[in-house]
Amino acid sequence: MSNFSKFACLALSAALLLNGCKGKDGDPGPAGATGATGATGATGAAGTNGTSGQNLTGSLYGFVAPVDEYGVALPKSGVTVTLEGVTPAATATTNADGRYEFTNLRNGTYNISYSRTGLGTVRRLGVGHVGGDQPTFLGTSSISAPSTTTLGTLTVSNPTTTSVTLNVPFSNPGAQGAFVRLAIYASSSPGTTAANGTLLTTVSTTTSPLSFSFSKATFNSAGFASGTAVYVVAYGAPSVLTSYVDPLTGRIIYNGLTAASTNQVAFIVP
Repeated sequence: MSNFSKFACLALSAALLLNGCKGKDGDPGPAGATGATGATGATGAAGTNGTSGQNLTGSLYGFVAPVDEYGVALPKSGVTVTLEGVTPAATATTNADGRYEFTNLRNGTYNISYSRTGLGTVRRLGVGHVGGDQPTFLGTSSISAPSTTTLGTLTVSNPTTTSVTLNVPFSNPGAQGAFVRLAIYASSSPGTTAANGTLLTTVSTTTSPLSFSFSKATFNSAGFASGTAVYVVAYGAPSVLTSYVDPLTGRIIYNGLTAASTNQVAFIVP
C-alpha cells in the first residue's frame, strides 16, 4: 500500500472514532438539575429546594395547644390551620388531640396561621418543608385567648437617680386570683403604642395596682438615654404570650393584647 493510501486510511479511522464519541444530533446529554419552587407564602417568594431538581411532596404536621388567657388548657379540636397565600387555599383542622396535617404538600417555605373563635391568631413565618418520605414535624404551637384585662390611669412615683416606679391599676373579673400579665411599652415621643413602642417588660401579678420599679439600666439597655424624656403605656396580655416577627418592619408582634391604659405617663429617664 502506498504512503498516501496509508495516510488516508488513518485519517478516516480517526474521524470515525471522533464521531463515535458524540451524542445524537440535538441531544446534549442529561440537563443540569434545577431547584424546585415551593408554594408562595404571604411574604412573597416561595422557598426552593436548592439544586435537588425534584418537586418533592410530603406531609407536614404538628399540634396546637389552646389555652385561656390565664394559661388553663382548653379543648384542642377545631383550630383552623392555614397555609397563607397558597392557591388553591390550603387549610386543616385540629382533632381532639390537637393534631393537624397537610398531605401531598409540595416542598417550599410557608407562612402558617392558627385561629379559632374565642382565641387570638398566631402566625409562624418562614416554615421550611423539605417533602419526601420523611414528614415535616412542626412541634406544638400554643394559642391563647386574648386578654380581657381593663387598665386604669397610670401614675409614676418614687423617682430617684437610679429608678422610677410605675403604678398600673387594672381589673379582670374572670381572674379570680389568677395571675394577670401586663405588658409595658415605651417610646421617646408621645403617642406610644404596642405598634411603635419598645417593650420594656411583661409582668405577672395578682394585685392591683401593680407597682413595678424600673431601673436606670432597664431604660438604657432599651435605648433610652439618661436625662431624656420617655413616654410609657401599658397593656393587658394573656398569660401565655405568643409572638412573631413582622417581616416588613422586623418588630416583634405580641398576640392577644387588650386595649391600652387610659393614659400614658411621661418622665425623665434616671
